[in-house]
Amino acid sequence: MTEWYEVHEHDVLVIGDGGAGLRAAIAAAEAGVSVGVVCKSLLGKAHTVMAEGGIAAALGNLDPKDNWEVHFDDTIARRSADQRLPHV
Repeated sequence: MTEWYEVHEHDVLVIGDGGAGLRAAIAAAEAGVSVGVVCKSLLGKAHTVMAEGGIAAALGNLDPKDNWEVHFDDTIARRSADQRLPHV
């Protein structure tokens, strides 16, 4: 069985296509070097572009069941692969 792959050579390799990674790639390209970007998904589908761009808070001023514990559970605890992590 023969394996096939491509080799790409760059002066700078950026790992991640989120906001910081793309900004680093732009800066490197503007400096005149060859830049490669590696991402784990489709380019442009990083968490940065998928974020809401706002701030969420549970103040409890409209609904007593809307409090910081519910907010924490919704945004952190349920989304963590390691359920112990948010509580450390």
